[in-house]
Amino acid sequence: MRAAANDRSMEVEAREILRSALSEEHAESLGLSSRIRQRFAEIGGVDLQLPEREGLRQMPDLGE
Repeated sequence: MRAAANDRSMEVEAREILRSALSEEHAESLGLSSRIRQRFAEIGGVDLQLPEREGLRQMPDLGE
C-alpha cells in the first residue's frame, strides 16, 4: 500500500525504506546497551548481591 501511495514498485519502496533506515541522519548515536538503559531508566534499577569470584581452576594433566 505504501509503494502504491508513493507510485513505486514494491522493490523500489523496500529499497527506499532500507536506505532511509540505514542513513546516517536517522542513525542512533547510542549503542544498544545505552538505548536499553535509557528506555528502562524511569523504572529504576535493581541492586543485586553478586557472589565473590573464585580463582581460575587448574588445567587437568592429560598426560601424553
